[in-house]
Amino acid sequence: LWGPGDIVVCHGSRQIDRTAPSYFIKRYRDGTAVRLNGPSENVMGDSEMRSSAYLVRGLSRHRKNVSVEIDNARLAKLEESVVAIGSGCSNEMTRLILREANNRFLEFAQENTLFFIRDKKSGKRFIGFQPPGMKDYGMILKIKNTRFPGRYFFVCAGLGDWGTSGASWFLAQRWNELRAQFKDQDEFGVVVEVDIGSDQSARLAGNGTSSREDQDSNRSGLLDSTTPPSPTGTIIVS
Repeated sequence: LWGPGDIVVCHGSRQIDRTAPSYFIKRYRDGTAVRLNGPSENVMGDSEMRSSAYLVRGLSRHRKNVSVEIDNARLAKLEESVVAIGSGCSNEMTRLILREANNRFLEFAQENTLFFIRDKKSGKRFIGFQPPGMKDYGMILKIKNTRFPGRYFFVCAGLGDWGTSGASWFLAQRWNELRAQFKDQDEFGVVVEVDIGSDQSARLAGNGTSSREDQDSNRSGLLDSTTPPSPTGTIIVS
């Protein structure tokens, strides 16, 4: 599943706008609070920290060297396999991977204020945060790094924070299931459904497409583009 060589876990970054008022505050258990100017450089979200921890622990069991880098630094070094965490809104490495020509599987899409994950083969849309269940969704994507044969690009990214960290947990802990499902396929994309607040609730959301061109989409659990979309609503992109 992982390919040869080392793996780099790549998290996103958000820069501080020093011209804007500070939005950072530390609240203590005794009720006091301190407003902060924020970090000196970049901000890393809770979901990215959880995701990085899951992936480093999981991958360290199977290979010697797993490193963690910020997206801006990794863009200049594409010779290793990379797991990009978070959507392209916060991670430029994710944006690069999703735009690769051999990503024939999954993408983030937007209609007005509605964001969703779209299966590029079937047209099925995964819309999160809809009552009554209020689920988040995350994608797990694996494609070849065509610049360096034998290396791969992975993406774990959600519509919201829990979709991102739930997808990362699933890849780190259930990668054997994915390997069994796709066997000798070098590329695939799946979507996981995640309960808000519980990464370990992540489970496959009924889709799964691989690089085998003659795969029957009905056999793999996909819905065709005539499937009625879920009710619309506004969600937040991680």
